Amino acid sequence: MFRVIAGAFALALVALNGAPGAAEDKKDKEKLVAFVRESGDVKLTFEMGKETARYTVTAGENECVLTAKLKWEKDTVTSEVTEVTVKGNFPGAPKKGEKVTFKWVVKGDTATLSDLTGDNVDGAKDLVEGEYKKKK
Repeated sequence: MFRVIAGAFALALVALNGAPGAAEDKKDKEKLVAFVRESGDVKLTFEMGKETARYTVTAGENECVLTAKLKWEKDTVTSEVTEVTVKGNFPGAPKKGEKVTFKWVVKGDTATLSDLTGDNVDGAKDLVEGEYKKKK
């Protein structure tokens, strides 16, 4: 009898410990709004939310996708890379933990990125700064 009670108790604990995770999985994912900028053969897609972002840089067959956590202070965003995925040959891809700060101002269907500073931004500044059009 003790084994049945212990087994039921263990099963209840597993169910209870699994419940919060299940609730979190069902919780609505943060809605990201996508903006696109093309510069020559390079396409940049910024999917911005309140707490997270996904940045995709595509150049032909090569692609780098970054996931980041965000901190907002008015129009200034601090972005910390949490995940990096590279397809093909993408030299100089950011690394997990790198941070950048930039100004992100949205007016209608246009977002403007300016004042980019942070880890390893020297070569990317001219490419990344500018106007982005809302993806429809």
